Amino acid sequence: MSRQKQDIARGLGYCRVSTEDQTKGESLEIQRSRIETICAAERLALAAIYVEEGISGSRPFSARPEGAKLLQTAKRGDVIVALRLDRMFRNTSDALDTAAALNAHGVKLYLADMRGYIAGDAAGELHFSMLASFATFERKRIAERIRDSKRSLTARGVYGGGDAPFGYRKVPSASGETTRHGAPVHYLEPIPEIIATARALLAKGYSSRLAASHFAQLGHRVTHHAVNALFNRLRSQSA
Repeated sequence: MSRQKQDIARGLGYCRVSTEDQTKGESLEIQRSRIETICAAERLALAAIYVEEGISGSRPFSARPEGAKLLQTAKRGDVIVALRLDRMFRNTSDALDTAAALNAHGVKLYLADMRGYIAGDAAGELHFSMLASFATFERKRIAERIRDSKRSLTARGVYGGGDAPFGYRKVPSASGETTRHGAPVHYLEPIPEIIATARALLAKGYSSRLAASHFAQLGHRVTHHAVNALFNRLRSQSA
């Protein structure tokens, strides 16, 4: 083997998307292409690209299917390449612990949004720590916005998705409202006979299991968990 080939380090790419929006904004294909370009420019022999699809960045890197494989594969002298810090990490402690473990095993980390290789000196660790903290902050802000959005939709009576809870049916918006993804907006409409029966059983002190049996006799096959959820909803409305 020539000296030139010996000097070429092995590159291991990593890309991730967690939601449909992220896929549209920075697809796996785009990430793959840019990683290939980076490896060519940095004279890295790209051995594999580990693709994580539908995995949240808040999940520890070592607990992700492809992340775990990448960590097991990486050897001393290898270089892990990703486009952005938040593709690999959304948790400060996970970022710092993983980077320290890689550094201790002689594996380099290359992040394009941090202008290349992550230095193992004090200044490099400080810079990496700051950006990892920002990634954690952004993840929490996204979670807060999602919770606020769900509360707002619930307050308006908009149903977030899935099967309608027992005692209700989904009805499309009369005005033809759509979500930001273009899907039709649905509202929950109570089913009068079920709600009336549930209120009567609740007033009589029926347990959710006993009430489920009563509903079964009326032709409604329902679990006691679903009945309990309906009871809780009716209690909150009466409070």
